[in-house]
Amino acid sequence: MANKSQFSIVTYERRPGHWRAAITPFLHSRSFIRGKTTSSIVTGDDSESESAAMLAAEQLIKKL
Repeated sequence: MANKSQFSIVTYERRPGHWRAAITPFLHSRSFIRGKTTSSIVTGDDSESESAAMLAAEQLIKKL
Protein backbone atom coordinates (compact mmCIF):
# COMPACT_ATOMS: atom_id res chain seq x y z
CA MET A 1 0.00 0.00 0.00
CA ALA A 2 1.50 3.31 -1.11
CA ASN A 3 1.35 6.52 0.88
CA LYS A 4 -0.56 9.47 -0.63
CA SER A 5 2.22 11.87 0.41
CA GLN A 6 4.56 10.17 -2.08
CA PHE A 7 2.46 11.30 -5.06
CA SER A 8 1.31 14.43 -6.81
CA ILE A 9 -2.36 14.39 -7.86
CA VAL A 10 -3.57 16.75 -10.57
CA THR A 11 -7.26 16.77 -11.48
CA TYR A 12 -8.52 17.94 -14.84
CA GLU A 13 -11.83 18.23 -16.65
CA ARG A 14 -11.75 16.33 -19.95
CA ARG A 15 -15.05 17.92 -20.95
CA PRO A 16 -17.86 19.45 -18.89
CA GLY A 17 -18.79 17.08 -16.07
CA HIS A 18 -16.09 14.50 -16.90
CA TRP A 19 -13.18 14.67 -14.45
CA ARG A 20 -10.03 12.55 -14.17
CA ALA A 21 -6.89 12.69 -12.08
CA ALA A 22 -3.25 12.16 -13.03
CA ILE A 23 -1.05 10.59 -10.36
CA THR A 24 2.71 11.16 -10.51
CA PRO A 25 5.18 9.79 -7.98
CA PHE A 26 7.57 12.34 -6.47
CA LEU A 27 10.33 9.73 -6.76
CA HIS A 28 10.16 7.90 -10.05
CA SER A 29 9.63 4.19 -9.70
CA ARG A 30 11.29 1.54 -11.77
CA SER A 31 8.04 0.51 -13.46
CA PHE A 32 8.48 -0.25 -17.12
CA ILE A 33 5.93 -0.64 -19.88
CA ARG A 34 7.27 -1.72 -23.27
CA GLY A 35 10.69 -0.41 -22.40
CA LYS A 36 9.54 3.03 -21.26
CA THR A 37 9.47 4.38 -17.73
CA THR A 38 6.02 5.07 -16.32
CA SER A 39 5.91 8.69 -15.21
CA SER A 40 2.22 9.01 -14.31
CA ILE A 41 -1.04 7.10 -14.01
CA VAL A 42 -4.46 8.47 -14.94
CA THR A 43 -7.66 7.30 -13.28
CA GLY A 44 -9.49 4.96 -15.62
CA ASP A 45 -13.04 6.24 -15.30
CA ASP A 46 -14.52 9.71 -15.56
CA SER A 47 -15.87 11.22 -12.35
CA GLU A 48 -18.76 13.65 -12.02
CA SER A 49 -16.78 16.20 -10.00
CA GLU A 50 -13.24 17.27 -9.22
CA SER A 51 -13.53 15.98 -5.66
CA ALA A 52 -14.74 12.59 -6.90
CA ALA A 53 -11.75 12.38 -9.26
CA MET A 54 -9.43 13.21 -6.35
CA LEU A 55 -11.04 10.48 -4.25
CA ALA A 56 -10.65 7.98 -7.10
CA ALA A 57 -6.96 8.89 -7.33
CA GLU A 58 -6.47 8.43 -3.58
CA GLN A 59 -8.14 5.01 -3.75
CA LEU A 60 -5.91 4.03 -6.67
CA ILE A 61 -2.81 5.06 -4.70
CA LYS A 62 -3.89 2.80 -1.83
CA LYS A 63 -3.87 -0.15 -4.25
CA LEU A 64 -0.29 0.49 -5.39
